[in-house]
Amino acid sequence: MIQRRRGRFQFGACEFQAASMSDLAFLLLVFFVVTTTFAVEEGIPLVLPGKATTATRVDASAVLEIQALAGGRVEVQGQPVAVSGVRRIIEQRLRSNPELVVLLTTHRSAEYGLMVDLLDEIKLANCRRISLKTVE
Repeated sequence: MIQRRRGRFQFGACEFQAASMSDLAFLLLVFFVVTTTFAVEEGIPLVLPGKATTATRVDASAVLEIQALAGGRVEVQGQPVAVSGVRRIIEQRLRSNPELVVLLTTHRSAEYGLMVDLLDEIKLANCRRISLKTVE
């Protein structure tokens, strides 16, 4: 604080009002918390059966087993196949049997991304009857 007396300036003690600064910081914090939007992960959309559903028996010829193995390997009915070839196989089998059930077996040591890629290929082939299974 500067005071003037008879042509001379005298310097006094300066005061810092910390209370108003903390109020301002709190108001800014509240503003950002209220106006911030958070991204929500949707995940993989799957319709799972409820507890009341009963087991359905399916003929073995109506089941196509796809295995996701360790190291990015994929087998369809025991034969090695590329991920990109899975859709074509499913489409062929769906033409001959519209009630086809695809059993996707994923081993615990297989990568999660491989299972997602296989699920995408199954859905792109317009197969609506999918069963998921994990094997150790």
